[in-house]
Amino acid sequence: MPATVITSSSSAAVVFGCTAETGIIINSFTRTTSREKVELTNDQGDVVAVAFHKPMASITIEGVANGLTTGIGLAAPGVLLSINNTTSANGITSGSVMVDSTTRSQTSQDFASFSVEASQYPLIVA
Repeated sequence: MPATVITSSSSAAVVFGCTAETGIIINSFTRTTSREKVELTNDQGDVVAVAFHKPMASITIEGVANGLTTGIGLAAPGVLLSINNTTSANGITSGSVMVDSTTRSQTSQDFASFSVEASQYPLIVA
């Protein structure tokens, strides 16, 4: 059953929960955007210019395995990944999501968990 969210006018755009993904009962979704930074210093060691380059987003999806034959369950290193959660914001608004690694964990008294680490590069569109 979906959550009932009650907000004030100052918090009308808050987001609660994760968007559902196929092949996993999602517990968490994290997307971190970054760029590498190069600093230029003068003869006194003071920074006089800065360049930010190589934009990318790192994505982590964690949850309970729910049929590893579709959606997130098909993730494998080097494979393109199509996800329902947001891949457009914070300076990176396009590009393909590529799987870096996957982890499946099982214990004797819990459900099997599955996680995916992926990277999004804005200029690579497959």
